[in-house]
Amino acid sequence: MDSDACARVVHVRTVVSGDHVELVVENTGEEVPADLVPTLTQPFRRSAGRLHDQHGGTGLGLAIVETIVRAHGGRLALAPRPGGGLVVHVRLARTPRPTEP
Repeated sequence: MDSDACARVVHVRTVVSGDHVELVVENTGEEVPADLVPTLTQPFRRSAGRLHDQHGGTGLGLAIVETIVRAHGGRLALAPRPGGGLVVHVRLARTPRPTEP
């Protein structure tokens, strides 16, 4: 690992509650300015700290997530994580399981 590399941690959790399900993805990393967060779902938009790094990516991930969430009538919320990184909340309507014949 080179001196510029930084270990990243990702936490993923799911919650089933009443009529909805929620997926929460939280990662560590550089601080994300609050004013940048609303732009992160725009295609090809990356946080300022990743514009020139070697981690790849094109800035399409959150744009794709937002499109899928909207197609399913859900809600996407992004927030800067205290200390750096991002917290992503996806909330979708819970679909009852079909009954067995």
